[in-house]
Amino acid sequence: MLRIVAISVIIGTFLIGTYYVVEASYIQPIQSDRIAGALGEVQVGLTYEKFVSLSEGERSVLVQQMPSHTITMLLQEARNHPSFIAEKTDVIKEQSGLSEIRLVKLSQISGLKGYDSKGEAAIIISGDKAFLRLQEFGVTSGIDQHLYLTKDGTIATGIDLGRLKASQGDQYYDITGIDTESHNVLIIYSKAFDTYYAHAKFLKTQ
Repeated sequence: MLRIVAISVIIGTFLIGTYYVVEASYIQPIQSDRIAGALGEVQVGLTYEKFVSLSEGERSVLVQQMPSHTITMLLQEARNHPSFIAEKTDVIKEQSGLSEIRLVKLSQISGLKGYDSKGEAAIIISGDKAFLRLQEFGVTSGIDQHLYLTKDGTIATGIDLGRLKASQGDQYYDITGIDTESHNVLIIYSKAFDTYYAHAKFLKTQ
């Protein structure tokens, strides 16, 4: 009797496990089909992969034509595609030509409007060069995310530092010539989707 019960439990566990494995394998194709269907209404044959392979300008034009539910689907799908980088201080030394590095400002990075973010933003000086460093960094992955140094946390007062190199990992940006006393709020923002992802307000180190 115990043997029969044991065998039944093993078979039941196997069947349940198989069910969830099979179900999970179908989730991604279903999501991809839904996104492809929604994007196909904007442009025939357009898929998520084709969309992200377009130039930023081309994506911006298409986003203007999209209904809100399609935009939401794209942003949800983008969360599943994080990117990674691991730049070291050698980047600063190579660009400045010096080995001396001085930390002048530091701030914690926080997510905005329901998006997650972690890590620290630092302003580093090396000779006559200034750099923004994101360290132990992570942010919800998005599309066309850019870094801005702003006066008040809005893009209207911001200086675009270029596209975010990766959604995860340490990275550097040359900010030589930017007044970080006035432009002291860092923003991660997607202009195409008008979406704020994260921010950090710089404090002076003692």
